[in-house]
Amino acid sequence: MSRRVIVWLVSLVAILALGLLGCAPEAAAPAGEGEAAPVEEEEEEEATPAAPSAETFSFKIQDSFDAANPAHIYAEKICNAVTDMSGGRLEFLSFTGGSIVAATKEMDAIDTGAIDGTYTCTMYNMDKWPEAGLFSARPGGLTDASAPVWFEYYGIDFINRMAEGYDVIAIPGICPQPPEVFALSTKDIKTVDDIKGLRMRTSGDGGEIMTRLGASVVFMPGGELYESMQRGVIDAFEYSSPSVNWAMSFQEIAEYQIFSATRAPSDPLVFYLNRSKWESLPVDMQAIVRAAVQSVTREQQMWIDNDNIVATQKFKDFGCKMIHLPPDVERAVIDTANEFYAGKAESGTPLYKEILTSQQLFIGQSGSQAALNTPAPSA
Repeated sequence: MSRRVIVWLVSLVAILALGLLGCAPEAAAPAGEGEAAPVEEEEEEEATPAAPSAETFSFKIQDSFDAANPAHIYAEKICNAVTDMSGGRLEFLSFTGGSIVAATKEMDAIDTGAIDGTYTCTMYNMDKWPEAGLFSARPGGLTDASAPVWFEYYGIDFINRMAEGYDVIAIPGICPQPPEVFALSTKDIKTVDDIKGLRMRTSGDGGEIMTRLGASVVFMPGGELYESMQRGVIDAFEYSSPSVNWAMSFQEIAEYQIFSATRAPSDPLVFYLNRSKWESLPVDMQAIVRAAVQSVTREQQMWIDNDNIVATQKFKDFGCKMIHLPPDVERAVIDTANEFYAGKAESGTPLYKEILTSQQLFIGQSGSQAALNTPAPSA
C-alpha cells in the first residue's frame, strides 16, 4: 500500500470519529454548576370551605293574627321557609296570636324573652312608641307601591331607632298589603255627619282621625270583631282588604263594604326578632332569615292583590253593598289627617318629625316619578 493511501485512510478515520463525538448528547451540568437544577413545584392544596356550624337554634314566633287570617298563614310560611332553608339547623316555630301571650302584645314578650319573634302591624305598639302609628295604615300615607321601597331604604332603620331600649329588631322585607276597606259596617256613610256617633273599631292614627270626625272609637284584636259586630257592641270596623275580610267571614256581619284608600292606603306587616338571639346567629343563618322574609312577604303581596279581585266578587255575590266613600267625606278625612300630623310634628319627638318628613318627601318624589310615566300605554 502506498504511503499516500495510508495517509488518506488515517484522515478518513479521524473525520468519522469527530462526527460521532458531535452527535453524542451533552451531559447534564451538576447542580451548582451552570444553570440551577430544576425545582419540582409542589401542588397547592385547594382551601376547603368551612363547614356550616353544627349548632342548632330554635325561635318561637307568635304573630298577631288568628288562624284564618292570611297574615298568620304567611307568617307560618316564613317560619317554614327558614326551617327548610337551614336544613333544620334554625327552627322557627309558628304560633297564632294569643297562643303564648295576648295578641298584639308580642313586642313586650319579645323584649322579656317570652317569645322570640313576631309578624305584626307596628301601630299596635303606640302605647310604648309614639312614632309607631307612622308605620302602619297611616291616613294619607304611603301606598302599597311606594311603601316597600321606603321601608327598604329608610323605614326599617327608623323602626330600629324607634325601638332602641327594647331587645327587638325589625328584619328588612315587608308586606305592604293593599289599601284597606275604609269600613265594614251595618250602616252606610253618605256624609261626614254619618260618622258622628258611629261605634267603630279602628287602630293606629286612623283611630285618632275618626275620633276627630266624631266616631266613638275602640280597639280590639281582629279575632274579636265577628262576635262584637254580631252582638251590636260596634257598628263598624276597619281591618284589612277584601281577601282577608272574606277569609274572616265578615260578609256575614257587615252589609256595607265602604271603600276608600284615604284612611289606610297601605298597611305594612313587619317581621321582628329578639335582637340578642338574632345577633347570636351565624352569618349564614342571618342571611337565610333575610332571604325567607323578603321572598315570602313578596309572595304574600302578590297573592293578596290577586285574591282581592276574587274576594270582592264574592262579597258582591253574597249580597253586600259595595260603596265608595263620597268625595266630600274623603276630603274631610285627608284634611283632618293633615292637621293631625302637622300638630304631632310640632309637639312630638324629634324622631317623629324626622320620620314624617321622610315619608312626606318620598310620597311627593314617588308621585312625581309616577306622573312622568302617565298616561299608561293602555290608557
